[in-house]
Amino acid sequence: MERREKVLVGIAVGAVVGLLALAAPAIIGMIPTDEVVAEAPPSSAAPEPIASTPPPRPTLEPTQPAPVETTPAPPESKCDGVPVGKDRGSISPGAEGVVERSNAKGLSTVYRVVSNDSYWAIIERFCLDSDEFNAANNFAGADDIYEGDFLAILPEGQSTAAALNEAKKGGYRTHQDCDGIARISLGKPNAEGRIPVSTTGTVVDSGTGEYAEGPVEKVDGKPTYYTVQPGDTYRGIGDRFCIDAITVQAFNEAGGPERVLQPGDRVQLRPTSRTIESKG
Repeated sequence: MERREKVLVGIAVGAVVGLLALAAPAIIGMIPTDEVVAEAPPSSAAPEPIASTPPPRPTLEPTQPAPVETTPAPPESKCDGVPVGKDRGSISPGAEGVVERSNAKGLSTVYRVVSNDSYWAIIERFCLDSDEFNAANNFAGADDIYEGDFLAILPEGQSTAAALNEAKKGGYRTHQDCDGIARISLGKPNAEGRIPVSTTGTVVDSGTGEYAEGPVEKVDGKPTYYTVQPGDTYRGIGDRFCIDAITVQAFNEAGGPERVLQPGDRVQLRPTSRTIESKG
């Protein structure tokens, strides 16, 4: 083959190779394949709207409100087995007054009301039945409690409480309520250690007063012995019985040491003999 022919063949081969290279992608795309490629949505598609209304809530059955307890439950009583009239002391605010009288069994019979006392606290302090308490004091209940009142804790104290309340209306008694003032005179102890005594004037019971509210015992129809109650004083006793209180105190101490009166003391209001034994 001549040189010229060789050159032409080479050119033809190169042209064929070039054409094959250009047609290769198209030929490959025509080959089937099992791989599935997801197509992207068209860019012009509108987005799906989102619901703005919340789903409906289930309907609940109506319920009745729970009842409200308007009356407080009474406190648990601690009076089981405790006798009526037993003073349990000032167990709570509202019953801090004074027991003015007690009976032989130690049970309270008369009580004096003080500021801020309350009906129910007094009931609880003395373990009382409210109906019996109301009947003994002739009142309807809590609204009839007043400071300074004397209350019958037991029915047996009703007359005493009534007398004390009546005396309270007259206020404190003084010697101005008396027609005259009695006095007790004491002499010097004799060789036998006895003190001569005598009385001038008349001992008269003018009625219970603020500081002399106790019972009196008469001898030969005359006031002679007085039983001291809480809060009593010699001054109050002297004013009630129209007698000089200083001489009554000296007569009862009989030369002994000065002594403060105690509830239950028995004060002698006038001599019953011409001499008494010296306590000095």
